[in-house]
Amino acid sequence: MLAKTQIGVEEYLALAFPDRPEPDYVHGEVVERSLPTPIHAQIQVLLGVLFAPLLKRVRLVLMSELRVRIEPDLFRVVDFAVYRDARPEGRYGTSPAYVAIEIVSPDDSYNNLTQRLEDYRRWGVPHVWLIDPWLKRLYEYTDAGLLQHPSLRLPEFDFELASEDVFRDV
Repeated sequence: MLAKTQIGVEEYLALAFPDRPEPDYVHGEVVERSLPTPIHAQIQVLLGVLFAPLLKRVRLVLMSELRVRIEPDLFRVVDFAVYRDARPEGRYGTSPAYVAIEIVSPDDSYNNLTQRLEDYRRWGVPHVWLIDPWLKRLYEYTDAGLLQHPSLRLPEFDFELASEDVFRDV
């Protein structure tokens, strides 16, 4: 079970986490995130490579492990975020990413993952995606919930991440 501790926002923002992943802050509670696995790290790097061709056509900023403030007392750390035009300024993102991608870790619970995805959707992220390296599946999260797809698409840019590309060498 992941540990939770009650503290204020400013106290959370002042914390340092040199030996573990930065936790989320959910309505007064510091919520530890799952430890990333080598596969998780590999997919994060691969996402940057797969988005590279799109960067030649569209001004995007790719970021991993980005802390974002969704509500005054709700901070999440996005596994991989794509911003249009400019990167967030300051210590954390305060405007919705264009794409938010979470990568499943072995000890992630379905409830925690879907709550995180719902937070992004409610915040206004237009493309909320989930990558499950264990089942080798790609999902889009919408107001209808999780929808499995063979590829994840940004139709406005004629761009897609195919499962065979995301899961090669995994």
